Amino acid sequence: MLSRAPVRAVSAAEVTLGRTARFIGQQAVQLHGGMGMTEELAIGHYFKPLTAVQYEFGSTELHLARYAGLMRS
Repeated sequence: MLSRAPVRAVSAAEVTLGRTARFIGQQAVQLHGGMGMTEELAIGHYFKPLTAVQYEFGSTELHLARYAGLMRS
């Protein structure tokens, strides 16, 4: 069984990256308006996969709950 430190580190990294990617993506879409989600601008090509990857490896909320649980035990 893995020690808790690497598992906590992975969850902490996922929370940080998930929040940061979502914030940057949302701000870029706001900056460009509706055009931000079209195929004409590069931001649309980055924002959609970032959102999909976040849920593929577990949502930010899941990792935050896991991190909190590991800190308590």
